[in-house]
Amino acid sequence: MATQCRLGITLWSTDVFALADFLQQVAGLEMDQRHPGFAALRAGEAAVTVHDDESYRGHPWFQALSREGVARGIGAELRFEVDSVSDSFALARKLGGQSIAPPFEYEGTLECQVMAPDGYVLSLWQLWNPSTSA
Repeated sequence: MATQCRLGITLWSTDVFALADFLQQVAGLEMDQRHPGFAALRAGEAAVTVHDDESYRGHPWFQALSREGVARGIGAELRFEVDSVSDSFALARKLGGQSIAPPFEYEGTLECQVMAPDGYVLSLWQLWNPSTSA
């Protein structure tokens, strides 16, 4: 019997494939499924699904999101550990991601923040020891 993950995040998107591809390439998520209007990814043990807005027509915010577009990601920050913050940051920028904060050191980590499609902020981090890192 397959075990359900204990954490699942669903993101609404105006372009499911653009957001799913960005998460896969920049944050290193693994793609499990990809269909028109839907993508399922994994970040370690957590499930991340991306749905087309049409999936939630009955939601009270559906009309507001249709009008506001990019505002859907406001107030959420998704944190992902990556192998190389510098490489992920550069790739995010190449793919059209907006720089919120370029790579910086913070309490034993190297971090950056970028805005993904639909306004979702990704905080990318890696363990960092400047005395042993190139």
